[in-house]
Amino acid sequence: MAKLLNGVIKFTVAAAAVSGICYLFRDDLKSSKTYQKYEVDEKINKAKTVVKDKTATIKDKAATLKEKAPWNKSADVEDEAIEGEDTADRDYVSIDAEEAAADAEAAVETAAEAVTEAASDAAEKAEDIIGKVEDAVTE
Repeated sequence: MAKLLNGVIKFTVAAAAVSGICYLFRDDLKSSKTYQKYEVDEKINKAKTVVKDKTATIKDKAATLKEKAPWNKSADVEDEAIEGEDTADRDYVSIDAEEAAADAEAAVETAAEAVTEAASDAAEKAEDIIGKVEDAVTE
């Protein structure tokens, strides 16, 4: 592992040294015959325009894919359902608070009566069982 790290560090230092030398002598390199022969400036400009064009098309494709994504469609459908004309035909029922409170009180009273009846029945049965147990113990 140390050899690999040592190799990476050597390569990085060498690349930095070469780029530093190229930067120092950039004017001499641009005026050289080889630089002029291979038209490096034109190739660099061409590469830049190709990259710009490709990024623009990739961004357009990404936007198109984002619009076609299923999570975007479901949100649009929900919005259309909410904002559509079907909402105008809905029947809404208004709730009277006093009537609802009276209904709730009646339901509570009915439940309370049922609980009291069940409790009194259970108490009577418990007394009967206690009486039978006492009779069985005394015999």
